Amino acid sequence: MTERNKRIFLSDLHISHIPKIEPGKYDYTWLQRKDADALTNFLKYLNTRPDVEEVLFIGDLFDNWVIPVYIEPPTIDEIITSRKAKKDPLMQALVDLCQNSNIRVVCLPGNHDMELTEEVVETHFKNNSDPQRQGMIFGGTATWNAGSSVYRSSRLRAEHGSAHAMFNAPDPINNPGSRLPLGYYISRVAATKTYNTGHGDRHWWTYADDVLEAVGPDKFAPAVFEAILEEAKLPLDTPIVMPKRDGKTEPVDARQISARYQNLYSQWKERVGVGLAFKSILAEIGYLDDAADRLCKKNDTNIVVFGHSHDWDLDKDSWFVEDRIYANCGSWCDSPPYTYVEIETLRDQKKRKVRVHEWAGKKPGEILKEEHVNF
Repeated sequence: MTERNKRIFLSDLHISHIPKIEPGKYDYTWLQRKDADALTNFLKYLNTRPDVEEVLFIGDLFDNWVIPVYIEPPTIDEIITSRKAKKDPLMQALVDLCQNSNIRVVCLPGNHDMELTEEVVETHFKNNSDPQRQGMIFGGTATWNAGSSVYRSSRLRAEHGSAHAMFNAPDPINNPGSRLPLGYYISRVAATKTYNTGHGDRHWWTYADDVLEAVGPDKFAPAVFEAILEEAKLPLDTPIVMPKRDGKTEPVDARQISARYQNLYSQWKERVGVGLAFKSILAEIGYLDDAADRLCKKNDTNIVVFGHSHDWDLDKDSWFVEDRIYANCGSWCDSPPYTYVEIETLRDQKKRKVRVHEWAGKKPGEILKEEHVNF
């Protein structure tokens, strides 16, 4: 029999509700139909693999952030329920994978699905075919700090990565109730631009590099938010419809948001120091490898897997840490390449091979890069 010795890591699928598009407006969701079809095929393929022991979704499996400011966001439970009611093939493929008693399915929330709970996971993805198996396993809350939603296996560590990034880490200071970070409001504004114009090709984090150079880190957070508002042609008094709390929803205007997060950089400096505060800005424009280095310096980790940046990566060693691998899963919502990380454990050789694979829509694509480390 084939040994089940491979773990599959996926991130940034961004499964959201199926929207009703008003005349003259455009689909604002990140996971478009062609992407969803490719993902459905991939999940079905995984369900047939005889060598896979675990499938791990390490953040942003679901998405209730990318919603225009005029529309009340659904809960994660409402997203799943509505897609099931419409007999969505993608949701059915995900449910079927969780019924496979030979494969352990784990879900770690990210920032776009930070309200995902163990109760929602157990309700929708329990294993009905084998009462001894749990179905999808909830990997911990994402509403706290780095370390509260993490997968560990020996010296392997996987998490979404957003907890290391200034705009998307949970924010208990400026938003103590929901802990929603500034990135939530940025996502709402960016979705509004797409909804109104059909053009959402420039991801918001590309503004970060430009604004950082123009205004410096101290005024960075409100400057990025206001630049994105301007790009979306939304005034500062634009109301943002918020999710229901205690049965009601109250809008907040964009000016309030800009003021709320005006001290974000200084708050990070006070909490973690100047160096890590600045690196948390760099994490927002894709430089998560430094966070991987910091985690590996603790000597209990030599493989770190992140998502969040939407760009696949595989890097062996660095100037600061030897014998470590940083891998990033990439995403499934930015059109091809659709990528994932595969880690193969070779117990007889006492090593792990780490690969970034491409999925070619209906069949496996190329191995884009491969590295290995010893146990």
